[in-house]
Amino acid sequence: MFAALFSLTVTLYAAILFFFFLGLFSTRETRTENQPFVSIVIPARNEKDHIENILQDVTHQTYPVDSYEIIIVDDESSDITPNLVQAFSQCYPNVKLVSSQKGSPHLKNKKRALDVGIRVSKGEIVLVTDADCRVTSRWVETMISYFAPEVGLVIGYSQVNSNERLNQQIEALDFLMLSAAARSTAQFGVPFACTGQNLAYRRAGFDEVDGFSTFADALGGDDNFLLQSVRKKTSWEIVSALDPNSFTRTSPCKTRSEFVSQRIRWASDALYFKEANPLFFFAIVTTFLANLFPVASAIGLIFGLGSLSSLTNGLTIKFLAEGFMMAKATSLFKCRDLRKAFVPWFLLQMPYVVYMGLTTLTGKTVTWGGRQSE
Repeated sequence: MFAALFSLTVTLYAAILFFFFLGLFSTRETRTENQPFVSIVIPARNEKDHIENILQDVTHQTYPVDSYEIIIVDDESSDITPNLVQAFSQCYPNVKLVSSQKGSPHLKNKKRALDVGIRVSKGEIVLVTDADCRVTSRWVETMISYFAPEVGLVIGYSQVNSNERLNQQIEALDFLMLSAAARSTAQFGVPFACTGQNLAYRRAGFDEVDGFSTFADALGGDDNFLLQSVRKKTSWEIVSALDPNSFTRTSPCKTRSEFVSQRIRWASDALYFKEANPLFFFAIVTTFLANLFPVASAIGLIFGLGSLSSLTNGLTIKFLAEGFMMAKATSLFKCRDLRKAFVPWFLLQMPYVVYMGLTTLTGKTVTWGGRQSE
């Protein structure tokens, strides 16, 4: 019975990855030269080491300076972040500083900060990233070029910086695989996910779904749940940006505990997708089981239970499915150097996914920006 369930789960998982794989070949794309007024909104909490870098990036754009504003939302920083922003605004009039304390008490953490920034913004398009990210000089111009008249939200890609250290390459590859799935499903017209590190949407679409209010109690949701709201409640199209000039870059986690905390936070809202996007929820559950069965099977073999051939066959199917997906993703996003991290990632992701899933189900407290989830 166990072997049959193992085989069925891995086969379903491989089929899902094949669906993602096919989507990566889609070149569906429409660009425009329109230059509407844009509001860049960046929440910042204790980002004294990063805020000046992102401000340098967003103030030196090819987009007309009189056609965009930069709103930094101080999210209750206890360091000199707001002082650095204030000093920067003296030289760049389109840089504005607001406080998240003016936001709705019903919204949590980053959603409250973003909501404050969006509410005071003037742009037709809202473009968001994180304070610890870096962007190209053509970031605004390129992201906005994807806003054809029918488009309401553009999913951007974010790369994790990695050097020769294996742990950073594994993290970068892990994030790439998630981003590839997001790109693929968007190309098929059924977008699963996005990242708040690089996301743009029409203010009209944001208002149409009543912002973040419908998922105010979720820890996250400033990106993925907003995406699902726009998909379900509006007629706006959702597209994915593939031009390298639209990419953002972010630093890898500094410690193992930071990485684990980040991934638990990402997984913490998984149950919300049961209603928000049943297909995505099915993919999440299947992915968890496809990693749980090999781990359980390996443990069983230690105690003389189970079948080695069943484990070997399941791992072979999983390895091939993920390998094809990885090969196409690293080619598409021009990061073939990450391929050398595939085998370590393949081996580590099984216990890691199981741990994340079980931790999420037990309701472990999540720390975010020095604050605990409620």
